[in-house]
Amino acid sequence: MKHLLPLIFLLLFIVPLTSQTAASTRTSWNDYGVSRERPINIEVFPNPATTHISLTDVEGVNKVVLYNLVGRKMREFEDIGRDVRHYVGDLPRGMYLVQILGNDNRILTTRRISKQ
Repeated sequence: MKHLLPLIFLLLFIVPLTSQTAASTRTSWNDYGVSRERPINIEVFPNPATTHISLTDVEGVNKVVLYNLVGRKMREFEDIGRDVRHYVGDLPRGMYLVQILGNDNRILTTRRISKQ
């Protein structure tokens, strides 16, 4: 039990901070073919979730992967689009990490949600 607390602390506080700073921008191309960086503002809602989750912005998103706090992959969603609801109603209550992946399975951001 005493080894589990530092792991939970690491997953809840340090990992989301490093993943947000490491992947806080997304490359986009303007009309002249020059790349520019823009901030990633993808949020997962509703939080806390009961039966489904959705994304606020789906531009450049190819996959959404849901992990429990132990690191086990619980769900993987590849049908990404506007107004798409991803079913999580049969998952146990608790905290989950939602990893949002872009092209070449590059991690765009990681969000923490609570399942009620």
